[in-house]
Amino acid sequence: MTDQSINLDQWVEKQLELIRLEYEEEVFNNEDLLTNNSIDDLAKAGFALRNLKITKEYSENGIRIIRLRLPQEKQNDLNLKKCRLLRGFVGVTVDEQTMPIAIAYAVKVETNSIEIDCDVDLLKQFPNKRFNFVKVVNGVTYNRMVFTLKKMVLRSRYVYLIGLLMGHKPLLNPLMKLRPYVNGLPFSNSQRGLDMIKWFNSNLNNCQKEAVEFALYQQHLAVIHGPPGTGKTTTLTELILQLITRGFRVMVCAPSNVAVDNIFKQLVDSYDKNLCRKYRINPNYSFVRIGHPVRVDPQIHKYLVDKACSSSKKKKSQYERKQIEKKIANANVLMSTLSSSFIYEGNLKYLWNNKDLAKFSFDIVIVDECGQSTEPCTWIPLSFADKCVLAGDHLQLPPTTFSSEATNEGLNISLLERVTKKLFVHCPERVVRMLTVQHRMNELIMQWPSDYFYDGRLVAAPIVASHQLVLKGTRRPLPVLRFIDTVGCDMGEMDSQQKAFRASKGNIYEAKIVCIVIKKLIDQGLPASDIGVITPYRLQTTLIEALMGFQGREKNVIIYSMVRSNEDGSIGFLSEERRLNVAITRARKHLTLIGDSGTVTRRSAALNSFIGYCFQNAIIENGSDYQMQMNQMNYLDQIFAEFKIAKSSQKKEKTKKKKNRRHKKLAPIDSNLANMLNAFLSNNVWLSMQLPTYLNRNQRNHAEKFCKQNRFKFSYKKVWIDSNQTQQCTQMTIFR
Repeated sequence: MTDQSINLDQWVEKQLELIRLEYEEEVFNNEDLLTNNSIDDLAKAGFALRNLKITKEYSENGIRIIRLRLPQEKQNDLNLKKCRLLRGFVGVTVDEQTMPIAIAYAVKVETNSIEIDCDVDLLKQFPNKRFNFVKVVNGVTYNRMVFTLKKMVLRSRYVYLIGLLMGHKPLLNPLMKLRPYVNGLPFSNSQRGLDMIKWFNSNLNNCQKEAVEFALYQQHLAVIHGPPGTGKTTTLTELILQLITRGFRVMVCAPSNVAVDNIFKQLVDSYDKNLCRKYRINPNYSFVRIGHPVRVDPQIHKYLVDKACSSSKKKKSQYERKQIEKKIANANVLMSTLSSSFIYEGNLKYLWNNKDLAKFSFDIVIVDECGQSTEPCTWIPLSFADKCVLAGDHLQLPPTTFSSEATNEGLNISLLERVTKKLFVHCPERVVRMLTVQHRMNELIMQWPSDYFYDGRLVAAPIVASHQLVLKGTRRPLPVLRFIDTVGCDMGEMDSQQKAFRASKGNIYEAKIVCIVIKKLIDQGLPASDIGVITPYRLQTTLIEALMGFQGREKNVIIYSMVRSNEDGSIGFLSEERRLNVAITRARKHLTLIGDSGTVTRRSAALNSFIGYCFQNAIIENGSDYQMQMNQMNYLDQIFAEFKIAKSSQKKEKTKKKKNRRHKKLAPIDSNLANMLNAFLSNNVWLSMQLPTYLNRNQRNHAEKFCKQNRFKFSYKKVWIDSNQTQQCTQMTIFR
């Protein structure tokens, strides 16, 4: 046992409690959101989709499919394929209501229409009505984590990886010899060494080759640390090819469908180019993708194990089951999100209880973007293998958590971070290989993140080290770094009075500067697709998207709006250093930073250091330089007015507000609930009554008050609201 060994029983018990807190907080936040906002405000904040009309209803394999279409006036403004709200379960509401009357699942999404799987006959019960989709909490991932954690103690008796990652068992020495290539590949290797590995991708650099070799020789655990732009996906692609050509079966998972699709597309391309064509091999390896077509890249649809296997309600015939089992069992590479790994018809127990479980197990599990996933979620696929490769960067985005209590207890610490910073903190070289050559950023953009986060180990590849943008009508290239400092310009942050943006912040002055900067770049010939805008606040993101329609991934130009500008130096989300790392390293050739240096540097060592770096290496401009152009943008004020933005109050009793969050003034009781309660009061024959599951928190509070006034008792329990047990809600029962 190591110094960092963990009592597995206690750890499982704690993780179950933390994910329960997290799930309940997410449910509470969503109920609060739907209860205290109009459907219009929810739509503006991206939590709802309004005014859809039913155009067709039909049955497929015994399932009711309903097609809805956007109103005519919205068809040019919205593309449903890009709507994140539709990538899972949604609540269906009618007219101006915000509380769901049904839970639906997107089956097919097109530009202006969507087909849903819904138990409720909407057309019959609500004729000639318009429908809305609202955000709901999906309990599927929570249930899968609970099931996995409860099985871990039993599995730990014969799965070495569990004991190793809990600190109970030692890390075994690397293999002395690799398994030989199979399927007629004319390679052999008799001893360890890079020369004994035949590289399929001839463009790998030395640190990428070293990482692949290291992962091949490790017996149970390897970590590939991939800072921004260092070619982590390329490295993993080579590793997968090396494994499957040696006869290993590989499962590849990531927290998001986007991450899974990225590596899947690169793997298929590399397999075709660097293996089949290069060595004239028949393409006889099987690649399988688990997922729902709505959330999977269309280029990958032909690799899906079944286009509806992720639908929670579709029932398979015995023949269809056997075909899917056969496809999974014969897969050389299977890819899915973490929560979908080995999920069949939404039921993990199916595979656990299968008498032929061995044929569904994989030799190696690779978890990409592992730093973005909570540890309980990462364990879902790890339960099916005895060796894992964790890839990612724990110095970039951490796992997203909602419960402050669960976060304080460590739920936001990923398995990747725990392994590198705790379990093997004294000997990281035994499990970690870091990629150090980055192929994305100009050296001036790279240098500060390299020094601050990566001990100065990053090196810019020669091809990108000095690349810059030269715009139309200019002789000199665009400066690599620019800082627009708004200190002393009276450009303070603001709040929205819309509760959908409750804790968020906005800054209309910075939003206007962003518009000015973007317009100038486009006027000088830079394609809009080369520009990305990043900001840590939902309100500011929504403002900028409403104005310009921009959002950010890695781009040639990144504009970072920091938003915060106040007297007391409060910076909120900006205090998370890893967010700053992500924002900076998205830029390839140019980074514009907009913010108040007087505010953001007071409570963050990272921001203080980076702003100092900018003053030494960037072009410095003052926010007042843009004042004249901002004064000419009065046409934007109507957009800002829609978000009900007002100056932030600097002196808020934050603790008191947080303490009283769950004791809000009760909303007026609705007539249906009042009639039910009065009927129970007047009819002494009824000993108990179950209230409807659609009640929100305020309505349940009314019911509780009613019970106390009349000396009735009440209880709550979780119930399933769909036939396949994928969605839960709270049901209240009152009794005498």
